[in-house]
Amino acid sequence: MLARVASASVLRASLRLSAAPAAGVARALATSPQFSAGAVGGADAPQPKQGKGPLFWAGLIGVPTLIGGAMFYTNSRNSELREKQVAWKSNPVPALDPTAFRPFTLKEANLAVGQRQVIPVNHNMKIFRFALPEGTTHLGLPTASCVVTKFQDGVKPDGKPNIVIRPYTPIEDPGLGYTGTFDLLIKKYPTGVMSSHIFSLKPGDTLDIKGPIPKFEYKASEVPHIGMIAGGSGITPMLQVIQRVLSNPADKTLLSLVFANVSEADIPLRDYFDKLAKEHGDQIRVYHTISKEAPGWTQGVGHVTADMLKKFMPAPGEGKVFFCGPPGMMEFVSGPKGPKMTQGEVGGLLKQMGYTENDVYKF
Repeated sequence: MLARVASASVLRASLRLSAAPAAGVARALATSPQFSAGAVGGADAPQPKQGKGPLFWAGLIGVPTLIGGAMFYTNSRNSELREKQVAWKSNPVPALDPTAFRPFTLKEANLAVGQRQVIPVNHNMKIFRFALPEGTTHLGLPTASCVVTKFQDGVKPDGKPNIVIRPYTPIEDPGLGYTGTFDLLIKKYPTGVMSSHIFSLKPGDTLDIKGPIPKFEYKASEVPHIGMIAGGSGITPMLQVIQRVLSNPADKTLLSLVFANVSEADIPLRDYFDKLAKEHGDQIRVYHTISKEAPGWTQGVGHVTADMLKKFMPAPGEGKVFFCGPPGMMEFVSGPKGPKMTQGEVGGLLKQMGYTENDVYKF
């Protein structure tokens, strides 16, 4: 019994002090109740006067062994991460295949972007974190681009597989370097077949993904000012561009975001965007507008308006305006896309304000 208690105490002490000097370890052992005079039989129990037995020496010898093992694991892990960080910069290996779907394993769900702990995004959105396959260093996602996901939803009436394919824009912050993971921000719709499938995934399950599918080819500092108009989950391509710009100290592109949602509670990643605006106030501005006003709300109320866009977007001919949002909002703000998902003509508010096809990009 004493051996088991002593081993548990030594293990806890070694994990707590794996990088501490020997004196610190000695103090930890000296103050551990399992090694104190009254540890067995109570504080008042008589203690036999005897030499240090084999358990004492076994425990003492075990301390440096356990500490050495913990330090070896930590150093090995750090060395492995350093190697992958170097490879991420000098010899990147993409995980995506543009010609075929590949399975990616879900690690965690319901995270906050840029964080590791599990916390909610909002009431109908989650961030799903997937692992990169062994031997790869990044997803292989140029800014800005998306991927397509696939799964089989039973069979059709004719007996053929019912294959569902949907596009999503992954989140992979280049400012973090090698992480071994990437994220998908997914909004669950009541009738959404793919979103319901992804929400049903558990850690260890896989999702088939193919890409990248290039969208707007971003180049650092090429456009002096990029204005962004997003609605709901349409924030993901904007986030991809924002993270690319802010991760590069040499990139001088100015950014402004008008982000529309139904209510204050619906705003995904609000704390994250507000934090970016606070930390990079000389480079990015963020403005929220909601349909349902809440007590104490100080920003926009209602649909996106021309006044909002005049205040935050670059003037026609002086930058680029990105749009991503639901079809009704697209019709109202920028006009719909053209045939076969081409950009089409500019319409809606942006056309009324004098923007042309050269000024606007619709995700």
